[in-house]
Amino acid sequence: MTVSNLTKSYDQTLILKDISLTMPKGEFLVLVGPSGCGKSTLLSCIGGLTDISSGSLAIAGRDVANLPPAKRDIAMVFQSYALFPNLTVSNNIAYGLDVRGVDSKARETSILRVAEMLNIVHLLDRKPSQLSGGQRQRVAMGRALVREPQLFLFDEPLSNLDAKLRFSMRTEIKRLHQRLNASIIYVTHDQIEAMTLATRIVVMRSGVIQQIGSPREIYNYPANAFVADFMGAPAMNLIEAHVTSTPTGLDICISTPGSEPDLILHDTLPPETLKKSSNQRVIFGIRPEAITDRMTGNDKVSFQSCLLDVVEPTGSDTYATLKFSQGDMVTRLHGQCEAVMGERIDLEFDMSLVSYFDPETEVRF
Repeated sequence: MTVSNLTKSYDQTLILKDISLTMPKGEFLVLVGPSGCGKSTLLSCIGGLTDISSGSLAIAGRDVANLPPAKRDIAMVFQSYALFPNLTVSNNIAYGLDVRGVDSKARETSILRVAEMLNIVHLLDRKPSQLSGGQRQRVAMGRALVREPQLFLFDEPLSNLDAKLRFSMRTEIKRLHQRLNASIIYVTHDQIEAMTLATRIVVMRSGVIQQIGSPREIYNYPANAFVADFMGAPAMNLIEAHVTSTPTGLDICISTPGSEPDLILHDTLPPETLKKSSNQRVIFGIRPEAITDRMTGNDKVSFQSCLLDVVEPTGSDTYATLKFSQGDMVTRLHGQCEAVMGERIDLEFDMSLVSYFDPETEVRF
């Protein structure tokens, strides 16, 4: 699929602004961003449910910008299951086949193939009212899978499920993609879903693509402060700092309130654009897991004694908050850590995982 310079506006309001992206066959592409960023509108434009204002759209090398949804060779799975309550699971799955006049033998073969794939063979004679939420979502997926289209479109399909069921359904969807090598575009506001499912992620904000990359690229090398803050749970720590060039790299100074000494970190391999800086203001970014009491032995670390402001045990990890003049910084400690609020503790800052952003543009250095 190829989208080129796509825009969508309602009256004078521009919703999608010059969207361009290319998706090779077999990719799992996730559109992610906060509510109102335009991700569902973009999916709707690709599916043909919403007309585009300008630009071009091709699926499998065929221009589909002016074709109705039925002619685009796509299948959609929505947040709402949209099952026919009067039809059995078998007939719900086969509905698209029946519309296309598929013969009965091919119809039954296709239903059984998809039902086995989704582990719902034992449910084929039931009505939707007799199914759980997860089972209904499987049926909705089966109705899409039975068609074998060029492109699958998923619009927040797991939003109505509880946390445990969302986890298991993510696993099922990922397994299906690996088995079928299907081309999938998946919309979600949940960055955990995006990270676990995608081969590539498209991060959107206010109708504009902020960054496209693999989950690892998006997480480790965010293009700007918005991406850094949005992707991650907890989010990347972003705090104003001053940097000064030294013969061995860069000193980062983060001011602390009251009589506490400022936090001074040293980066031996900073970005080239910051190497000659003299007292330059930056947004300093570091993930919670890069500040820890679990000594890694990494040769690119900075050790500091820090005062813990808040301590939050979660079982597998303990999150502690450090207080600074420009805001808080969250650290990820060992789950069995017995540190308490108000205690000073030695922490390791992994400087190989640090990001720097321009305080004016918020773009990565």
